[in-house]
Amino acid sequence: MLPDNCMLALHGGKQVVVDKHGDVATENDHCGIYSTDHRFLRGIDLTVRQTDGEIQWERLGRESDGDSVTTVLTSSTAGPGRGDVRAWSLTRKFSIDPDGVTVTLTIHNNTNEPRECELQASIVPGFNHIFEIESFFSARDARERTVSATYSSDDTIQFSAEGVDDAERHVAIELTQDGSSDDSIISVEIGDDSTVALTSDRTVSPGESETMEFSVSLPGDASEVPSVDTSSAIDPRYRSLADAATEALDALMLPEGVPAAGAPRFVAPFGRDSLIVGFQLLEFDTNVAERTLRFLAAEQGTDDEYETLEESGKILHENRTGDLVEADISLRRPYYGNIDSTSLFVSLYADTVAESESKTLEDDLYDAATDAVEWILDNADEDGFLRYSSHDHPYGLNHLGWKDSSEALSHPDGREPTGRIALSEVQGYSYRALQQFEPIAREHGDEALADACNSLAEKLFDSFEEQFWVADEGCYALALDGSEQIPSVATNQTHAFWGGLGTDERIESAVERLLEADVLTSSGLRTFAGDHPAFDPLSYHRGSVWPHDNSMAALGFAERGFDHAAKIIAERNLQALEDSVTRGRPSRLGFPELFTGLDETISNGYLVHPDSCEPAAWAAGSVFGFLSAHPELGP
Repeated sequence: MLPDNCMLALHGGKQVVVDKHGDVATENDHCGIYSTDHRFLRGIDLTVRQTDGEIQWERLGRESDGDSVTTVLTSSTAGPGRGDVRAWSLTRKFSIDPDGVTVTLTIHNNTNEPRECELQASIVPGFNHIFEIESFFSARDARERTVSATYSSDDTIQFSAEGVDDAERHVAIELTQDGSSDDSIISVEIGDDSTVALTSDRTVSPGESETMEFSVSLPGDASEVPSVDTSSAIDPRYRSLADAATEALDALMLPEGVPAAGAPRFVAPFGRDSLIVGFQLLEFDTNVAERTLRFLAAEQGTDDEYETLEESGKILHENRTGDLVEADISLRRPYYGNIDSTSLFVSLYADTVAESESKTLEDDLYDAATDAVEWILDNADEDGFLRYSSHDHPYGLNHLGWKDSSEALSHPDGREPTGRIALSEVQGYSYRALQQFEPIAREHGDEALADACNSLAEKLFDSFEEQFWVADEGCYALALDGSEQIPSVATNQTHAFWGGLGTDERIESAVERLLEADVLTSSGLRTFAGDHPAFDPLSYHRGSVWPHDNSMAALGFAERGFDHAAKIIAERNLQALEDSVTRGRPSRLGFPELFTGLDETISNGYLVHPDSCEPAAWAAGSVFGFLSAHPELGP
């Protein structure tokens, strides 16, 4: 989603996006300083002027280590010859802390003579909501917000704006004044458009540096953000990849204790995404799963509301903030538009209690898990299936499974599905939840609830066998719509295997089909088989390769005893993820949300999809899912 010429720093729900030269450039619509779903500053131009003319800068290098991004530049040569002096080196650094962002501009004199220059920073406010940014997909119409800027004697600049919800939001700039000499004073000028110009005249000694620094205080939670612990024994071949994945997950971790789905547009809590990360990390760090469960239980639905699809017992899809949300110009407050998070919540609850052996967790969240199970029981149809209809709302989703784009599903003849849809993976999630919760309910004396879980699970298993099997393909169907199968070969079905559905004989057939060349690429399984008429390797959901999707497939294959398939999927994905971090993009956090479905197009066999979030939490988490699924690498 970010072009290669941009770079990201991310921590605690705050993010900075800079351009190729390390500036928050107004001419690049991706750039900005973000928090609480707003881009509060859309420009911070850091530069140096000298009395004898403008300096031309060339980039030497840049890096992001998660919570900071640093760019080093050098001035052009003073003469035409090879090896002529480059008088200046310039470093632009943005570092995220709990309160906001510290901005540092450092100039270094490479000559043998003192040199005079002026350090400059131009700061441009924004205050627009992230949903309005044109460079992110599905941008909404921009709203007018009047911004003002004031400067006080304590060296603080304050930007203020009234949002479309009539609430005022503020951003403060605090200058770091050295005070040791007049040469270090930072002067402030506020323009008519509330743009702020900072300048400081400096004399830089030979071989020495001068620095101008200021901090940006942003709205948002300044709580300490928990980290991920993956210190378990890991095969040395993948230790560096696991460390990089941990770094990406730490960068995405929110003050709420759950990972954001992905940067830059999805830095917010997402139910499905955080639950799947919990499964992926479960054998390495149960704390992520526990925090996720506790957060989602606190946000569990209590009322029935069609606008947000909230229902009693249901687990949220997405929770957003900001003025568009508060003014009811967005659903994400929170939005419950999914069909799968509630079952995943119950299953992760059972798995986490078993892995952690925490009676406290079991007791604390038993009521929330019970409410979620009752939602499953209440919403299952006569065949035991959980179905959904498109959310008929201006900001609603067409599809409520993990493939939620408008073109996520298709019949082999190209027809779009009609009526209420039963996805194969959703039935697997439901079956797993019912099976796992039954003994917990009996332990708590809820015999009637346990019996209901057992009865629905049996019906669901039989119905799945009867209605989802596609004999011609030797595989289960992608989904059912209101009147028939959607017999497309896809990866959704592998999640159903993880959930416990399917007979061993039929799963063996399905595994063979999914390992054929039109599905299995050098970087993993395609979301749609290549022989499908709707297949598009450059689509979002109909032929691309998603690491998290593949991790669920690998875990499912391993749980059902197909270790050879789990090993193939795990090794190809681990290699693609390692390549995405270490080859060609080493200065980024890596772990893209998805790869294209093109196979062996370049030597390392993967291409990052242009619409991909990077990093994505469940892509980073998939490293640990693959290690757990691999028959020789599990912890």
